[in-house]
Amino acid sequence: MTTPQTVNNKDEPAAPSQWFHRRESVIPLVLVLFAVAFNLYHLYPEVAGGVLDGNDMALHRLLTEAAVEAITQGQDFTDPWQGSMSMGFPLSHYYQHLPHVTIAFVHVLTLEVFSLTDLLHWSTYLLLSLFPISIYWSLRHLGFDQISSAMGGLVAPLAATNGLYGFDFRSYVFAGWGLYTQLWGMVLLPPALAVGYRVLREGRGYFWATLLLASTLMSHLIYGYMAFLTLGILTLIQPIQISNPMSLAGTLLRSWRRLIILFLLVVVVTSYFLVPFFLDLEYFNRSVWTDPRKFNSYGHSALVSSLVSGQLFDGVNRIPSLTYLVFLGFIVCLLRRRNERHLIPIAIFLLWLMLYFGRETWGSLIDLLPFSRDIHMHRFIGGVHLGGIFLIAVALAAPLRWAVSQSSIWRGWYVTAALSLTMLVLLPAYSERTSYLQGNALGLRKSHEGLDVMSQELSALLEKLKQLPPGRVYAGQKMPPGRRQNWGYRYNIGLIRPYDLLHAEGLDMVGKTYHGYSLNSDVMIEFDERRWDHYNLYNARYVVAPEDIEFPEFVQPLQQFGRLHLYQVETTGYFDLVGSDLTFAGGKADFYTAASSWLGSGLPKVKQHPVVSLGSLAREMDRQIPLSEAVDVIANADTFPSPFRGTVLSEKIGNNYFRAEVSVEHESMLLLKATYHPNWRATVDGVEANTVMLMPSFVGVRLLPGYHDVRIEYRPRKL
Repeated sequence: MTTPQTVNNKDEPAAPSQWFHRRESVIPLVLVLFAVAFNLYHLYPEVAGGVLDGNDMALHRLLTEAAVEAITQGQDFTDPWQGSMSMGFPLSHYYQHLPHVTIAFVHVLTLEVFSLTDLLHWSTYLLLSLFPISIYWSLRHLGFDQISSAMGGLVAPLAATNGLYGFDFRSYVFAGWGLYTQLWGMVLLPPALAVGYRVLREGRGYFWATLLLASTLMSHLIYGYMAFLTLGILTLIQPIQISNPMSLAGTLLRSWRRLIILFLLVVVVTSYFLVPFFLDLEYFNRSVWTDPRKFNSYGHSALVSSLVSGQLFDGVNRIPSLTYLVFLGFIVCLLRRRNERHLIPIAIFLLWLMLYFGRETWGSLIDLLPFSRDIHMHRFIGGVHLGGIFLIAVALAAPLRWAVSQSSIWRGWYVTAALSLTMLVLLPAYSERTSYLQGNALGLRKSHEGLDVMSQELSALLEKLKQLPPGRVYAGQKMPPGRRQNWGYRYNIGLIRPYDLLHAEGLDMVGKTYHGYSLNSDVMIEFDERRWDHYNLYNARYVVAPEDIEFPEFVQPLQQFGRLHLYQVETTGYFDLVGSDLTFAGGKADFYTAASSWLGSGLPKVKQHPVVSLGSLAREMDRQIPLSEAVDVIANADTFPSPFRGTVLSEKIGNNYFRAEVSVEHESMLLLKATYHPNWRATVDGVEANTVMLMPSFVGVRLLPGYHDVRIEYRPRKL
């Protein structure tokens, strides 16, 4: 009998285990590097084109710019005022901001050598390209062998949907949605789960688990939420395989104790964000224009049909090879269920598939989930994709693992055949992804060409706008589903709309474009281009439009820049002196109806802005009228012109403050045309003064007759 030592003879063939050992580091490395190289090559136009995306990447650039300004001016960079979208809003007060703060610090620490647009594009490019490594590393730390882990990396770039916000390229690239923070969450989620699972099993590694889970949460709140629910279900894996009731209970209690400790550590680390978030939640809008399916998802009937037909993993333009592999991997994992690690992909996939069904399937039962009424459940497809990738990795690894375990002289041929089979199965997916990214590159080129043609005119327009007195710019807006689209949505330069370009330059814009989190954002949909009082209300001092749009006479032509026509409207600026004879109180669920009714009435024209108190503040106001009755009250309100109240003598605008010198004739409210938030702090002649919320969610400060110097500054809580 040949002993193990005899295989060391150079004249003898290597034993199967040694043959594999010498190659097990090479084969996985090649597979993962292939996926990374594919991404690096086909995604390169994302950074080579130098074109701003006409999607949510503009929002992320603006949030990063706000963080940069806060850093350079010594302000709180985790909660800056963002002033150019939706009448301004402290978006980072409620929105995941680790990606923006990170890029902002890179920008500042490199002495601003690299533009923010380039940093955002390069970080998107690198995160997408290196995602296969995230999957590989995570599977290895969940206990899977190198071949299975490498197969996970190999399929990481291949998910495709018809724009369902999952792991596919469309969620992130130029031709897609620009979900920049979700990209960070997608890359961080797998290692966060792997390290968190180690804590559950072994009780060690709390530091790295806390760091990764907190980073996932602050990169994407929903993905952080998903991480903890996933770890919750993974606490059941070890007990499933224990037959002794006492041991089972002990293991389960130990896992849950560790999970609770981990949860509390993450809460402590992120409490600077979570505590103010919940304290000020009343001023965070849930848009009435949001598709209800984003909150409720699509139901089991539609999603099971989409899964079986291949649309959840393979889209609509290719053979559903990944879908077949998901089912095959599920079967393989079931057959190997005695091995603890093979229950992990099953648990992740089933958990998120069932939760992805949403309220349409589970009804009020889904309310058992924390915050279920405020979560975009359609984003749970990320968990489905993660579980699916893990299942596919197991399925693809099975033939190769079998091949390398053989002791036959045909072993090399078996391995070659297994690798060939793998590439053959994945060829349709890689081919379709190549075509998609080539189309994305073509769109980038067309946009670049369109911008090149208009570059001089666009630069001249931007220079002119920055020279003019401060005011907001209106270039049309995108209307929600069910409303007739505004002309601005059809107004393009290349494949990008002027309002995207103007937004990206940091100009203060009128219109709901990138987010609906400001209470003003829903009401701005009702902006009437024919009414001067609406232009004045929003300080829409400048209009950029094509030449075929007819405006009222008070919208005066100012200058033409090629296809870009600039108009001007006389307004009172960012401040105005107004009356406030009504006080409404109630919850934000009634706010949009009341504000929309007010905007459509004659009250804006006569500058009557009712006080509005929401939530806990509502109980502190005198002579309140329920906000639910506002529609009837506003319809019957007097619309007689008020006496001359005074003059705004001057105004000054900073990144987080507004200042005005005012001469007041009659007691009035000084209206600041920016979104109200409890963090606004006002001083009148150097003395602190209270701020109130005035229709339609603007800031108000009460002034007595006389000359006043008023400063209104956004300052986060000391907490």
